[in-house]
Amino acid sequence: MPLRILYFAGTHGDWGGASRVLFTNLALLDRDRFEPVVALTQEGPARERLRGMGIRCEIWGPMTELRSPLAYTRAVARTAWWLKRNGIDVVHHNRANDWRPAEHLAAKLAGLPSVTHFHMVNHDRTPATRMSTAIVAVSRFVAEHSDTLGVPVHVIHNAVDVNRFSAGKDIRAALGLPPDAVVITFAGEIRRIKGIDTFLAAAGQVRAPHVRFLIAGGCRAGPGIDDAYTEEELKASIGADGRIIYAGYRSDMPDVYRSSDVVVMASRCEEAFGLIAIEAGAARRPVIATRVGGMPEVIVDGETGVLVPPEDPAALAERIQRLVGSPEARLALGEAAYGRVAAEFTTRPVRELERLYVSLAGRRAMTATRRP
Repeated sequence: MPLRILYFAGTHGDWGGASRVLFTNLALLDRDRFEPVVALTQEGPARERLRGMGIRCEIWGPMTELRSPLAYTRAVARTAWWLKRNGIDVVHHNRANDWRPAEHLAAKLAGLPSVTHFHMVNHDRTPATRMSTAIVAVSRFVAEHSDTLGVPVHVIHNAVDVNRFSAGKDIRAALGLPPDAVVITFAGEIRRIKGIDTFLAAAGQVRAPHVRFLIAGGCRAGPGIDDAYTEEELKASIGADGRIIYAGYRSDMPDVYRSSDVVVMASRCEEAFGLIAIEAGAARRPVIATRVGGMPEVIVDGETGVLVPPEDPAALAERIQRLVGSPEARLALGEAAYGRVAAEFTTRPVRELERLYVSLAGRRAMTATRRP
């Protein structure tokens, strides 16, 4: 029988990097050897997607934190009973910023190994981290800069579905892009930490009338996000430069990459990994990214992409200008990026994750019997 893995998704939709990684791993998981069960926070679009993938899901609700001792004790007992009744072999928590969830303690009391996924650098010294059997870090950078409280750490890079991102279609006409333009795309949230201001400043320094600058991402200004642009602020920053087009949030990123010639990641923050880089690479598009965080683990500078200093519009503009003037260089970098993504960031990370599950399950992996 396959090992049964319970994933606490921490969401009810496919939003953000952590959920994209989870859904990619689920799609590539060896279903002959592993049976995933996904716990969602509430009803939402993820449920239908999981059903389409043939994956069982449970509407679990938020993780149960300690508010009253009696309610917490009941939640621990209820979770431990559920884990046993459903024959779970390994618990995988897809987020690391919970403090003291009953679900972590229940897994420990039930004798089940639990994995906590660090999708970003984590400095929170939480009991949940200490109760984990293993931590998965999405890059060496995350592993080296996080406080793991002595729990064993396994660096397992993110994966991408190459088939999905290599199958995009050209939507330049729908985006208002001339068919013969060289399209430079900024993909990501419209925030200062993502370097949107650096991208716009660099665009102003690129002198080529046939270049278009496409911005694909959501303006998420609101409580708790003090560096995000509103659409009005973004449009004011773009000004009268008709070469810059804001396309808003896009759910069709494979098509956006297909319609681009170069993809830019201008982050000033220490990116944990940089999913956009492998998504664009899967689409055979070269990436210019800032040399921050885990980006050097993804992009080999000058071979599979280009790395530039953060917060340096002149350096970014210079590298954009070079690629604008050299279709051959764009093609070579894009093909090399695709080769590296196919070799390193598709099935390999998922197989590494599977090996971790088997090693943690131990005897369960060898003696599993029929379960409910």
